[in-house]
Amino acid sequence: MKKISIFVLVCTLLLPLHAQNDLQQLMQGMPQQPTITMIPPPAELETEIDPDEYIVGAGDQFLVEKLQEMSTITVPISPTGTITIPGSASLRVSGMTLNAASRLITEKVGPYVNVSLYEIKKIRIPVSGAVKNPGIYTVTAANRLSDLIQKVPLRYLGKDFEIHIRSDKDTSIINIYDFYLNGDKTANPYLHAGESVFVPFADPEKECVEVYGPVMVRSFVPFIRGESLGDFYRRKVMMSDVMNYEKMVIIRNGKQHSVSVAEMDAFDLKAKDKIEFIALSKIMVSGHVNRPGTYDFIPGHTVVDYIAMAGGVSYKGSNKSAIVIRGDEKLRDPMNSEIRRGDIILVKRSAEDILIGEISILSFVSMLATIASTVITAFIAAGSL
Repeated sequence: MKKISIFVLVCTLLLPLHAQNDLQQLMQGMPQQPTITMIPPPAELETEIDPDEYIVGAGDQFLVEKLQEMSTITVPISPTGTITIPGSASLRVSGMTLNAASRLITEKVGPYVNVSLYEIKKIRIPVSGAVKNPGIYTVTAANRLSDLIQKVPLRYLGKDFEIHIRSDKDTSIINIYDFYLNGDKTANPYLHAGESVFVPFADPEKECVEVYGPVMVRSFVPFIRGESLGDFYRRKVMMSDVMNYEKMVIIRNGKQHSVSVAEMDAFDLKAKDKIEFIALSKIMVSGHVNRPGTYDFIPGHTVVDYIAMAGGVSYKGSNKSAIVIRGDEKLRDPMNSEIRRGDIILVKRSAEDILIGEISILSFVSMLATIASTVITAFIAAGSL
């Protein structure tokens, strides 16, 4: 009996220890909780990055997933061009393609690793030349030249069709309008670290035309040698709502050339040409109205409507006395005539004003009575003689 009691006591003491060991072994066999660091939001991209072309550098961040440890970390490339994987390796990857850098990291860290690019580096690009605010501008490696130009307003004489992108190796001359007008992406390249942008000034005497009229661009404007009026119009001119786009006048060496829309693409520009864009004709209201002047043409408006826009007739005028002048023609029945652009509405003196003038009705009657009395008196006097 005593032996049995001792056996039960030993089992009671050993059972918790055995259960604890089993629990520890079970916990060791179970997967551990994954560790994930804070992941930055992805950058805005125009398209997916080609890993065989993208060159990694300082500021890029990699997402490294260790499958065995079930941990995910973000690791930046340092300013010296190296990337350090905690507990694994420190590698120089700057200047490599994305694929080459990913393979190197995987080889050094181990086979059970996924490596991917997550955040794109920011770069600083010096901008100089014909820009309003020259300096150094920050963009991402996913930005193109057009993104930078939006941040840097150009001067009027800036040759935005000959933008220089300079690097230690060479200089590329870019016509950004091949992208703006034709969608050619090669004319809107990505920017890279170590590059700078220069916008040259145009020579006003040799590389500019003069622009006047109701347009958003005025004075000296650089043009591309051999460019037609149509190409220049589409590239630089922003119409206003009062511009007559059907015809324009080019003054060259003192001689005027009238060019229609259909002829623009066949008319080549030359330096020092003066381009006169013409405003849409308005309606002129003159004569005996309260506010004579020019007024916008409104389809369907009549003579009476335009006289009302001019403040109505004055005390000397009358709607009935109005005439419409159209070129060399005078429309005597304007109330039944359609008003066209460029018409002149002339409000003449009323018949009453011509007869009476500045005299009031009472004064006019009094004057007539005085004249009649004088005539009668004269006749009476003449008869008495």
